[in-house]
Amino acid sequence: MNSRIIVILLILCGLTSFSQTNHCLHVSGNVGISSLIYNIDGGYGKPKLSYGGKFGYIYYFSPYWGFGVGLEAAMYNTDGYLNGTKTIFNNQIDDEGHTYRKDVYFRDWHELQTILFAELPVMIQYQYDFGMNKRRKIYINIGAKFQLPLMAKYNATGELETQGYYEKWNVTLYNMPNHGFGSEKRTAAGSMSLPFNVCASFGIGFAFEVSPIIDIFLGGTFDYGFLNLKAGNNGDLLYGDQNNLQYRGILFSSVAEKVNTVSAKGEIGLRFAIGKPMTKKPPQHKTKKR
Repeated sequence: MNSRIIVILLILCGLTSFSQTNHCLHVSGNVGISSLIYNIDGGYGKPKLSYGGKFGYIYYFSPYWGFGVGLEAAMYNTDGYLNGTKTIFNNQIDDEGHTYRKDVYFRDWHELQTILFAELPVMIQYQYDFGMNKRRKIYINIGAKFQLPLMAKYNATGELETQGYYEKWNVTLYNMPNHGFGSEKRTAAGSMSLPFNVCASFGIGFAFEVSPIIDIFLGGTFDYGFLNLKAGNNGDLLYGDQNNLQYRGILFSSVAEKVNTVSAKGEIGLRFAIGKPMTKKPPQHKTKKR
């Protein structure tokens, strides 16, 4: 399928290579760090390797400046790590009828959050050709990306440690699994419904001519999301009754107040020139009549 798309693009470029318009198509793949960032008590969000790809179009209205749009797919992966985060359940009753407070601690808990965004970039691009015999260009682009979540899910695994605090005797019981005060391995998984997002985007790179109508380019991009992706209410991470605890998820709980996206990626791709590059007109010298 990808080879067919490239062939079609090459045909289009060949058919239009002698026109006077100044347009460019580009396709690329990228890899790097794309993550959610947030502050949580007793943990943090750790970026993980992510990847994506894009198809775009640029119209150059001068030899140096152009306007571009496109369509991108971007995968964001985050390791939400918790160690020591606590959920409190008051007014619990033990087997002997005594009232206590149950404290449940997350130990070495990892929540892997995976989000697939469809992105619409709207960019202003600057380019400068420093080549002599062949095109060698540096380009810089800046603009915005509109992100629509297509898929979002989490998978969590780790340990939950339960302790019991008895206010009557001012004592905390733990490491007593026969009485319900011990550790157990747990897993949890679910989907997430996230809102629309807007990112500021900056990119820089170099393009090198490989044929009269094709350049290969190498570069990097940095994106930062301004909108809060906090997905749900402010309930506790754990909820339910004493014997049936349910996991809510970091983005749906009170441990995270603000969630933003951040991305830093390297990319490689091809640029297809449709039409002749726009060039400056050489100065005209008037000849004196004798």
